Amino acid sequence: MANYVNVASVMFTATGERGKPETREAAFKHTESALESLRGFGLDLLVTCESVEALGQRMEDAEETASPGRILSLYLDYAASEKCHIAGSVKIQEEGKVYNSIAFVSPGGIDGVYHKTNLTEGELEMGLTPGNGAVVVDTPVGRLGGAICFDLNFEKLRREYVALKPDIICFSSNYHGGLMQDIWAYQCRSFFISALYFYGGGIKDPFGRPVALSDNYTPHPRARINLDRVMVHLDYNREKFPEIERKYLGEVCIDIPPNIGPALIYSLTGKRTAMDIVREFDLILLDDYLARAEKANQGPRGQ
Repeated sequence: MANYVNVASVMFTATGERGKPETREAAFKHTESALESLRGFGLDLLVTCESVEALGQRMEDAEETASPGRILSLYLDYAASEKCHIAGSVKIQEEGKVYNSIAFVSPGGIDGVYHKTNLTEGELEMGLTPGNGAVVVDTPVGRLGGAICFDLNFEKLRREYVALKPDIICFSSNYHGGLMQDIWAYQCRSFFISALYFYGGGIKDPFGRPVALSDNYTPHPRARINLDRVMVHLDYNREKFPEIERKYLGEVCIDIPPNIGPALIYSLTGKRTAMDIVREFDLILLDDYLARAEKANQGPRGQ
């Protein structure tokens, strides 16, 4: 069934020298102001930038989820008042170790935490501890996964997320990622929301195509996305698409990019899910098709 959620990316624009009291204050005030500017838009999810952690906290300022400090409290209060979810950048302390993290905050509290798995050498020298891999949190706004900055370069972490099948990858970063954003979105078959400290962050669809990005006119891009989707290959499916569209005119969207081979099928109604359409018309999901092809190629391989 159609599952629309309103999402936003919070661009970070505060500057300053890391560690300075005035920089930490500017980082907090900027984040507070950005969240305030997004009030009243009916957002279901917003993602904040890694700069909140990098400029807004020293190692000794790391917060505990059981005893929220200034930044976690900001997220918690905002989520409760706006009835939304936040994937928020923050330093987290657990059992004496400090992590560069994304806290998944809901109106009812903190639902989970992702710790940056692949730290830079500078972060390791600072004393941060690397996390243990992919984390997906089930929420009313979908299955949310987290990735932070340098993480985007590592295939092992991406493969973990491929297996976990998130609806949205929340990317909090001081680095854009470029092509890697698109690769992550496509290989995870998920929407991808990046929160950056420069233009070009925002919301991408499961093909890695921009839905809404930040620019000089729009610092905090917003979009309405439909999480009820499946990805199928064109092979053995495409000839069925006209029949599907005629039967469910206006209640289904079949999105075929011009240059890659699969299609996204969205249900636009509450009457049925995208998977219901797959079952009714005996469509082959992209991942199943690729696995089938890989298996079929094993036997006849030459030397």
